[in-house]
Amino acid sequence: MKKSTKLFMALVALFIALSPLSISAQRSLEDIKEDGKIIMATSADFPPFEWTIMEDGEPQIVGIDAELAQKIADKIGVELEIQDTSFESLVTQVQSGRADFVAAGMSYNPERENVVNFSDIYYETTTSFVINNENVDNFKVQEDFNSAKIGVQKGTIQEELAKDTFPDAEIVSMNKNGDLVEALKTGRIDGVMMDTIVVSEFVAQNEDIIQPVEGLEIKLGDDGFAMITNKANEDLLAVINEVLNETIESGEMDEIIQKYIELNSSQSADDAESTEE
Repeated sequence: MKKSTKLFMALVALFIALSPLSISAQRSLEDIKEDGKIIMATSADFPPFEWTIMEDGEPQIVGIDAELAQKIADKIGVELEIQDTSFESLVTQVQSGRADFVAAGMSYNPERENVVNFSDIYYETTTSFVINNENVDNFKVQEDFNSAKIGVQKGTIQEELAKDTFPDAEIVSMNKNGDLVEALKTGRIDGVMMDTIVVSEFVAQNEDIIQPVEGLEIKLGDDGFAMITNKANEDLLAVINEVLNETIESGEMDEIIQKYIELNSSQSADDAESTEE
């Protein structure tokens, strides 16, 4: 009996020591400074906010959020590490302490706020629909999607919105926006719901096959994109808000957004030329 009790207690202690949740409150701002590194988690399939390019033969995550994250790291005086993961796992990343903050074009909602801290809003957005060019006559207004097969990214506001707005539709959830676009191009789904600015970026890459539904946008209240941190890390949240507000007030935020819209557009044009050749 004593041996089994000791074994049980040892296993419990080991579980606590190894559990990511046990370190959730330990990566304070001071810890980050001492370690010399801050970890940002994202889902790098969301141009112009984050996507992957090849640079000197190596994959590199670029975009609006990546540049803002670098500003935060510079403000603190540490190196930036970016971890690419699925969107639906991002909240867990900061809850568990595997990442210090998330920058991924994430929208506020009350359920998320129960478990993480949201920064100030740094970009306001709406939701739009993108369809295959062959279906332009079939999908013109919101009601046309009532019985459609609608694609959404897992864990996003759009997933919740689609289920609430279109109860009779078939909602197809996927991990990556790129996978949704490919499913749309091949006719496996009728339309995709995503943030308006991202719709324009994917359409620019595939304008011969897909297009937005003109004039159809769904406003998501007064909120927009924000970064998130662990509930225990108020000091880091304060730094993030300081950087975001400085960038907005100086007008640099608009410049950064335009910079990555243009970069993604030029990259799409280069990819199209390479395909033609």
